[in-house]
Amino acid sequence: MKERTQIPIMPLSIPSKETNPSVRQFVSTRPSSVTQLPESIFDTKTVAHPIIETPLPRKFPEDTLTARLAIPPKSNPLLRWETLLIIAILLIVGLVHGINMFHYPYYESDEGTYMSQAWAVVSQGRLAYYTYWYDHAPAGWIQIALWAFLTGGFHSFGSAVDAGRVLIFLMQIVATFMVYRIARSISNNVLVATIASLLFALSPYGLYFYRRVLLDNISMFWMLLSILLLVSGKLSLKRVWLSAVALGISALSKELTFFLIPAMAYLVFARADRSHRLLATLGWMVLVISFLSLYPLMATLKNELFPTGTLLGGTAPHVSLLGTLQYQASRGKDAGLLALNSNFWVQTRVWIQGDPVLIVVGSFCAMLSVTLMRWQKMVGIIGLLTLSLWAFFARGGIVFNFYIVPLLPLLALSTSLLLWSIAKVVRMLFQKIVSHRKRIGLFIEQFVIVTCICLIVISCYKVTLETGKHYADPALAYQSDPYVFWDNNQSDAQNQAVSWIKSNIPLKSYMVVDESSWQDLYDDGYRYAHYYWKVENDPAIRNNVFHNNWRSVDYIVTTPQMLSDLVALPLVTTIWKHSTPIISFDTGGWTVEVRKVNK
Repeated sequence: MKERTQIPIMPLSIPSKETNPSVRQFVSTRPSSVTQLPESIFDTKTVAHPIIETPLPRKFPEDTLTARLAIPPKSNPLLRWETLLIIAILLIVGLVHGINMFHYPYYESDEGTYMSQAWAVVSQGRLAYYTYWYDHAPAGWIQIALWAFLTGGFHSFGSAVDAGRVLIFLMQIVATFMVYRIARSISNNVLVATIASLLFALSPYGLYFYRRVLLDNISMFWMLLSILLLVSGKLSLKRVWLSAVALGISALSKELTFFLIPAMAYLVFARADRSHRLLATLGWMVLVISFLSLYPLMATLKNELFPTGTLLGGTAPHVSLLGTLQYQASRGKDAGLLALNSNFWVQTRVWIQGDPVLIVVGSFCAMLSVTLMRWQKMVGIIGLLTLSLWAFFARGGIVFNFYIVPLLPLLALSTSLLLWSIAKVVRMLFQKIVSHRKRIGLFIEQFVIVTCICLIVISCYKVTLETGKHYADPALAYQSDPYVFWDNNQSDAQNQAVSWIKSNIPLKSYMVVDESSWQDLYDDGYRYAHYYWKVENDPAIRNNVFHNNWRSVDYIVTTPQMLSDLVALPLVTTIWKHSTPIISFDTGGWTVEVRKVNK
């Protein structure tokens, strides 16, 4: 037999318990029956090999069934309570804005304009049925067109305007939630967020204008989304870019929010982390400007950037973006803030009569919050955003009543956040004086906020009632009838007039109508019914269809809005003077009259 070779046994290289505590833990967990190794084995002085860390025993993965049956950790009751509160707020807002929204207020011409332009996007692949003259950027009615496409057309909810009002209603619900989240993120206070959302959603002007198909409503929605992305949670670069995209869409929906760019850029700078603050701020501005540049780029590609007669515009007649901007800037040009009889001050006085709580108190809170920006930066920036829109109104130019739409949420935020700042100071003072300071301090803070809001509402209620009952602004009709939003049926007269025309007037009749009814008539075959402003000012309609002759018209359908515009419409005025009424409809103070032209 072969002789076996004996292999020498080398000592184990195990670190000592003193140099590696994990070994001590590992060894101590061994069963006591294990044979004890000699102490010489743990003598590291005689070992030349490096010390290797011995890992702790790994746990086996948790059994899948056990994981399924494990009891989840209890959620925060406060979060559940706040969720119910948010649902209650949105339910209130939905009922207040949704009830009777198809019947009041009347269908405004601008609503018909945006719906017809959305119809042209879907049906004709054009930006407008009539000549598009760059009166507004098209992003707003492109969104309406997408909504109509997704919901099955422009008559899924009744008239064409009703389809648009459903979209605005949904946007208003989400906008209320965003106002809540913005106030909640800044103040970390549920009461402050509740007050802000209710002040915004229940404003009389909000109840009126947030039912209408206005570009201002769409622009406000994206403006709030842009702000929310910047103020909630930790600001990442991804949220910065998304905020820039949202504000770009907002400005391309209605140009008002373009004036928020400087204040929004400062918000990005204030919230961004120092490691990428410069990148975030510059990148945000570049992305917003890039979005806005799509508008002039479209005009350039269509050779409609420069007006006719200029060096780059040529001699052929055409619409132009720069020409329209020049015209818009010149409308109602006056001294603005510096003249008490300017458009700005006239409209501001009407706004104050309609909603003194937000207009007066909110504006004062915005100014005060800007002065406190050193101590309350986020509150101050919201005030700065509010004043930025006021600066646009005071520029010295035309100011329409619905310009207030994107201002209302900022006024509500400024009011509630400044009250929160004041309440915080009061709480700190009480905490220094009273024992059990935490509970009492929080109670005092909430009490101050609620008391201030109640005093504001009570003090302004009498002022609102005493301002009178008859105004040029129909939004103030609620002062003579507090339930006008829910019991008036103004738009029914317009729907009744359209139904009567379809039953009694031939399809080939040449008609001059308000644009609020144009799409409903056109979709039923009335190809020669045209909007009265286009009959007057669009050469393609005035000359090619009606031959600039009042005798070419068979019927004219008047509304109070058309009658108030006759002063600037000589051709339409002539048509109206040579007509006699056939039938009239009035279901809520908005008279629609069908008149036959006497040729």
